Formats: sequence, structure tokens, C-alpha cells
Amino acid sequence: MDELSKSITFRVSQLEKETLDDIARRARRPLAELLREALGMVTSGHRSSVPIAPPELLRAVARIEADMDEVTRVLRRAKVDDGFLDHLAIVSLLVSIDQKLGKLAHSHWSWR
Repeated sequence: MDELSKSITFRVSQLEKETLDDIARRARRPLAELLREALGMVTSGHRSSVPIAPPELLRAVARIEADMDEVTRVLRRAKVDDGFLDHLAIVSLLVSIDQKLGKLAHSHWSWR
């Protein structure tokens, strides 16, 4: 690879600059490297970075995980008690989880 000794300057709006800086920060990589890669000038040796999730998203996922644990407990308990299942309770829990996932996906779809 050639030595990176030259620079190019171009103007962007304040919002564009903040957006580009935010993308680079989340990727944990230099902005120049991301721009060269986006232009197809280089192929990065970096692994794809894991985005940083907002805390409210992590809390919401943890609550849904707790709901899934409850469904698992109910199903295991039913298995031990000769297979009697409270179908209405399980369906109710699953519908609740589905609704929470739908709201979560809608409210955090563009968080990255």
C-alpha cells in the first residue's frame, strides 16, 4: 500500500460532520479509513464492528429475556407435572412478548 501522505479537503454541513464523526466513533475506526473504504479504494482488514446499543434498548431486551425465561419455566414445570399446560397463560405471555418486540423494533429500528 502506498504511503498516505496527501490530503483532500471538502466542505460539509455541521450536521453532516457530526453524522460522519458519529459513524466513525461507533465503528471505532478513523473517518478517513471509512471514507476510503466506502469509495472502494481499500478493503479493510478490520472485522465488522459491533454497534454500541443505547442503554434503553439493552434494558428493553433484558425485560423481554426475562419474559422468555418465564415461558421456559412454565413449560418445564408442565413437563414435570404430567404435561398439563395452561395454554391461555402461555399464549398470553407469547403475545405480550411479540407486542414488546414489535414496539422495540419500531422505536429502535434506526438506532445504529
